[in-house]
Order: sequence, then C-alpha cells, then structure tokens
Amino acid sequence: MKTSMRQPLLAAILAAAGMLAACGGGSSGSAGSAPATSAASSAVLSSSASSSEPSDSAVSSSAAAQSSTASATSGCSSSVWFCDDFQSGTADNWELAPAGTGSAFAVVDEPGVTGNKVLQYTAGKAGGVIALLKDSVWATIPNKSDYYVEARIKPQNNSTTANKQLFLIGRYQDASNWMLGGLNVQSTSAATQVNAGYNKAGIITRPVAVNKPMVLGTQGSTDGEWYTVRFEMVGAEHTVYFEGEKINATPITDSSFAAGKIGLFTNNRSFLIDDIKVGDPSIKPVQLTLSPSATSYVAEVGDAPYAVTVTARTAAATEDSFTVVSSKPEVAQVSVNGSAVSITPKSAGTAVITFTSGSKPDLVRRITATINPAFVQPVTTYGNLSALTVPAAGSAAAYTDELLSLSFDAAPTLTQNGSIRIFKNSDDSLVDVIKLADESDAVGPAADGYYRGVKMPLAWVSGSKLFMRPHQGKLQYGSQYYVAIAEGVVTGASIAGSSFKGLGKSANWSFSTRTAPLTTLTDLVVDDDGSTADFRSIQGAINYVMKNVAKDTAASITVKNGSYPEVLFLRNKNKLTIKGESRSGVVLSFDNNDGLNPGSGASVATAARSGGGRAVFLVEASDELTLDNFTLRNPRLRTGAGDQAEVIYFNSPTGRLIAKNADFYSEQDTLQLNGYVWFYNALVAGNVDYIWGSAKAALFENCEIRTVGDSKTPTVATGGYILQTRVAAATDKGFVFLNSSLTSANGPAGNAVASGSSAATYLARSAGNGSFDNVVFVNSKIGEHIAATGWLTSTSPTPNPATATSGWREYGSTRLDGSALDTSGRASVARTLSSGEVAPYASRAAVFSAISWDPTP
Repeated sequence: MKTSMRQPLLAAILAAAGMLAACGGGSSGSAGSAPATSAASSAVLSSSASSSEPSDSAVSSSAAAQSSTASATSGCSSSVWFCDDFQSGTADNWELAPAGTGSAFAVVDEPGVTGNKVLQYTAGKAGGVIALLKDSVWATIPNKSDYYVEARIKPQNNSTTANKQLFLIGRYQDASNWMLGGLNVQSTSAATQVNAGYNKAGIITRPVAVNKPMVLGTQGSTDGEWYTVRFEMVGAEHTVYFEGEKINATPITDSSFAAGKIGLFTNNRSFLIDDIKVGDPSIKPVQLTLSPSATSYVAEVGDAPYAVTVTARTAAATEDSFTVVSSKPEVAQVSVNGSAVSITPKSAGTAVITFTSGSKPDLVRRITATINPAFVQPVTTYGNLSALTVPAAGSAAAYTDELLSLSFDAAPTLTQNGSIRIFKNSDDSLVDVIKLADESDAVGPAADGYYRGVKMPLAWVSGSKLFMRPHQGKLQYGSQYYVAIAEGVVTGASIAGSSFKGLGKSANWSFSTRTAPLTTLTDLVVDDDGSTADFRSIQGAINYVMKNVAKDTAASITVKNGSYPEVLFLRNKNKLTIKGESRSGVVLSFDNNDGLNPGSGASVATAARSGGGRAVFLVEASDELTLDNFTLRNPRLRTGAGDQAEVIYFNSPTGRLIAKNADFYSEQDTLQLNGYVWFYNALVAGNVDYIWGSAKAALFENCEIRTVGDSKTPTVATGGYILQTRVAAATDKGFVFLNSSLTSANGPAGNAVASGSSAATYLARSAGNGSFDNVVFVNSKIGEHIAATGWLTSTSPTPNPATATSGWREYGSTRLDGSALDTSGRASVARTLSSGEVAPYASRAAVFSAISWDPTP
C-alpha cells in the first residue's frame, strides 16, 4: 500500500533458537540474538522462452495439479552455496524470533504432499525481523557481498493488519539496516505486489513496487499457491525476480551495505516457506513466464482463440524450450507457434492448460480454461421495444459512445452466464462481445497513440434497467447495429408482462448511428440524454479533442446535467476546459480502486486493457487543464483491502491544473497531484491521506477540506489523515492551504468523526521515502476533529525538520467560527511561521512564483 512505502520498523523482536538446514540437513551453530527488524527478499525462476511442441494430449504427471498423493522432491542442488529444504525436520540453522502474541514457527509436513517438510510461520499481532541465519552457518558462504537469496513462499490468510509484507533480507547490518526483496500480500490478489528496496535507520523504502496477482491459502489446507522469489545483490545493484521474471529491469542502485547475512521479515503475514537458497548471482533462474499472467480463462464455444505469449529462458540466460498440453483438448485445444500459444474453445467444459519448462521439468504454469456453450441467438419477441431501449429501437441518430440500456418490468438479476453481443445489421458480423465478469476496456487513444487500460464492469443492473457499455471504438459512425442478449444473462425478469428469454435479431433492437461530427470543432457539448449534444460521454468528447484539436489550441467541453458513470483519460493535450452545467447536477462517478485496477497507473502505447490505475480521471503530460462546476466522485468504501481510490491522478510534473467551484469525493487518496495545481472554492472530502502526491506547488484557496467517517469502522467515531506529501525538493512550495476550512462529516457508511477531547484526525503524516513533507496552512479555519498535536508522528516515519521554507508549518489558524485556536500542543516537529515568514504562501502569485503564474477565478 502507498501508506507503507516507507515506514518505521515495529518494536524489536525477542531472540530465539535456530532455523534453516543446509541442503536438507540441519547444522548447528552458535545462537545469536535475532534483531528486531530487518528483511530482504528475492525471486527465482527466470529464462526466456519460445518453443516447440504442441498438439493436445492428456496432461502429463509433471503438469498434474498437486494432490494428496503428490510426493516431494528436494528443491536443493549442488550448484548453490547454501540451501535449506527442512527435510531434517528442524530449523537448526536459524535464529528465530516470532513476533507478537500468538506467533510461532514450526517445521511441518506440507499439506497434501507426501514426504515434504516446510517451515510454517503463524503471524501474531506484530511484525519485524523474525529470522536470521546463524553466524556459524553464514561463515560457510564463500561470497558474503555478492549473492542471491531465494525461497519458495506460500502466503496464507490471517487477519492481523492490512499491510502484510513478507520479505527476504540480504546484507543484514543490524536491526535497522538491510536490503530487502519480497512480497506485499494484500487481501485482494489484484493489490498484491513484488517489492525490493532497503531498510535504513529503521525506515523501509521500496523503490520497486510492481503489482503481481497472488493467491492466499489457508493454514493447514492444500489451497493457495507457491511463489518463488529471488533477490540478487551484486555490488551496488539489486534486482528482484518473481517466478523467474526480472521485476525491475533497471537495478536499484544503492551502496549503503556492502555485505551481510540473510534473514526473514514480515509485517504480520502467515506463510509456508521452503527451499531457501544462497548462491552465485551469475547463475540466473530458469524462467517460464506467461503473458497475460492470469491463471484462469473463461470463454464461449466459437470465441476467438485466447493468445498467450511465453517467455522461457535457461539458467544460462539463453532461450529455452517449453511444452504445452491440454487436459481436455476436446474442450480447449492448444497450438504453438514459436513463443505464441493459442487456446481455442471447442466445447463446453473445463480444461487445465499446462506449460512446462524444457530445462526444468518441475517448473510449470497452468491456466484453467472454463468454456461455456456457444452463443445462440434467442428468437423470442416482445413487441415494440422503442420505449424500453436506449438507443431507441429504430433510432436513426444513435451516438457511438452511447450507454445502452434495456428496461424490464422489475429489477432483473444479472448472472455470469452467457454474453451480450452487438452485430452489424447488414451481414450479421460480430462487432462486440460484452462478458458479464472480468471485463476491461482500453480508453483513448491520445493523439500520440496512448491508451489507458482499465478493468471495469461493462454490464450492470440499476433499478429495473440493464445497462451495457460497448467497448470503446466498436461502434462506428453511419452504421446500423442490433443488440443480442443470450438467454440466461438475466433471470427473474419480464418485459411487458412476458418472461424474458433473451434477445436476438428477431426482437428488433436495432439502431443506426449518426454521421461523424466535423473535425474542426473546439467547443463541444456532452449530454447523457439530450438530442442536440455532440457526445453522450465525457470521454467521448475528450477522445475527439485529443484526436482532432492541436495540442496547444484551446478547447472546451460543456457537460449538461446528468450522471456520467465512466473513467476518464487525458494525455498530451493542453488548454482544455471541462465545465459542468451545475456543480451538483453534473456527477461523474465510478467505483475504481486498488483492488480492481492496482497502482497509480499509467498509459501504454497499445490497446492494453489493464495497468491504467485506480483513479477515476488519469491526466498525463497535459498543461492548463481546467475543471469547473461539477462533481467528481469515487464511491469506493474502505473495507481494509484495495481501498486506495483516487478521484483524479494529475500526473503532469510540469503541467498546471485548475479545479474550481467543484466537489471531489472519495475516502482514501482522493487527490493525487503532481506539477502545479490551484483548487479554488472547491470541496475535497476523504478520510485517509486524501490529498497526496509530489506537487511542486498545490494551492487550496477558499476550499473546504472535509474529513468523513471511515467506512471500515462504521460503529466507531474515527479520525483520519488529510495529507501524505512526497514533495521532491526542499525548495518546492508543496501543498499550501490558504483561507480554507477544515471540517468533518459522517462518512458514506454513516459513521462519525471523533472531535473535541477525543479528536483523532491529523493534518498530515509523513511518507518518508526520501521526499519532503512540505505542507503549510495559512489563515485557515480548523474544526474540533483535528487532534491537538495536529501532525501525526507516533506511527509515521520521522518527517523532515520544519524550517521557514520546508516541512510541516502553520500560520494564523483559527477555529471554524473565527475565534482564536490554541496551537501550543502542536507536534514539536512542526513550525509556527512568523508574519515575516508567511509571505511566500500568502497569495496565488507568491505560491506559483517559480513559474510566474497567477491564475484568476
């Protein structure tokens, strides 16, 4: 999670006796004390692939799914300097220090596998360095500076905290200083990450944080998955691998720690671990990587083949061979052409597609293919549908960015069976397929060919209507289409009193799209239901502007009152204004979040359908964007998993954004801001770090900054954190609040915000991470929900020291009614500015003096 990118280490852990056996044996050594916090990690299994082999056949034993009859083979080999596969039944090579009440280590039989022993860790309610290799064992390692540390890890469920890192430690110095590589395993697989970095002076920094899906298991059960992690340290360069894939193409460069032993760190994550190795980093892991990396695939008979690209490399970093087989070729047939594998759905059923490394036969990857019956055109008719459909049946001027809908007599139930399809009227050719689960779209492209890929539902029910969003770009101008809905897509539904049995061409929901607009427009109108607008969606208008209006030519998009359930993407377009008809009447709202689209995200120069991040609105490489007079909302409720959910990510480091007379709602990470930003007469609402980023100068003038109750704890009055800033340079103005009000309100789940003597909301907490905590409140009104200490220091990294021009600062604060506010209890790391020191923050022109910018309302 963002909030743990750099964090103080937890309390020191008690030392204990031994863990780790060399190559299956247990060797004794002098027991030392296990320091309190340290971790590093690494990933193994790499080598690039392309290859031979391929007709379908029954899955081989090497590819068969693990079962209770599976037998163990040692993961250790003679090519490593050290290896522990725990077959000795002990952990005698390790100093163990379980962290917190209820935590424990045990060498156990791997559930479901005959003869394989693993080390099991049960997490308590604390974290830290939980294991270090004994000095006597480490003394046998021939190179204590340049080596890799690797392990197979199976993360398991536990409910102690949301942040649950599991790191391998390298070059351990002491409790507060070491290198790390490993896993950040959240409750949702979409939010899990591979991390690499270091711990310095008790602060963890993770410059590598790449999302990779991982599945959690249950302790004592056979579910879950094993993942191989390798962390490689060569001189000042550090690289992490996950399942054989190099995660950071450019190594981390850090020469702080020259040598040191290995260990394990966890921030409260239960796990199984096996085959812990130390070896020569010049010997690379065997790689077998699939792209896409999904382990499941759902299709209908007759769908186009599913394409998978395989990368396979040997330990010598040369191209490797691989084989692919289907357990049921009559269900899902596979074919191979070099590194490209096609999976063709043939008949209804389930098949396991198994990929096996040529140089390492025990290295396999599997995809479970679920094939549903072929789409069949329903033949039931329901009379005239024109009053029940959008666009209306028979329409001659439908919009290509139209949100389709079908009205029922009462609320239908949407299933995950079948699909919704759009065909051309003229020849019945298939134009688009909308699946009922695991859908995504590519938003864009920008003028320079970049798309934003997002996972998002494209069919949903609201009230008595079924809404359907075609994939972007599928509907073309001046064409005629019809919509077909397979029987079983919705249940419990009727239309005009007739039971709904699907919709086919004979039901006659057909429409023609309008002619293309002129390409010379610079002022566009968007309306979700009007007949004179240029577009139905805001993104439709943005796409037009990015494609047809020169980068530095001013353009405007006027949005009529209505609801706009969409994600937005703007790239490489300057001087665009998006203005709503009214502040509360225009509502752009979409539940995007870190569980659905993990990470801040970025665009790509392909029509990829993932990686675009969790914000509702992503802005890249754009200047002078103005958002005026409407509401942007991310309705994601905090649950403890996948909660980061920006309304906007303004990722234009030298660009300018104006947001005025507008409302911005979310709970966590509402605004992520870079560059130069002016919010004027705006409302910003949230609970956790809801204003954050690396802005050079972000001014909030005459704004309401509203802390809302946390949905994670709906029955408890809670606090939160307004800011977590990551300003790049000490001289950057950072985040400035001028003549603004800090208020509170009940959250979306109805919970309150604590105030008065129990106030627990903080102005900011530090992100550390080598950035600067530049925040200034000037002449602002502060509600009773803000804690007397103001700034959170008890559980955060230590912020940079406050000076007149850097750090946490305040001037002229009052209560909401304008009366004097006692700030004598403020945290000692903060600073109260003098009247002579506040001038650089007391006006728009002063805040933006670095770029000589003085915007007007």
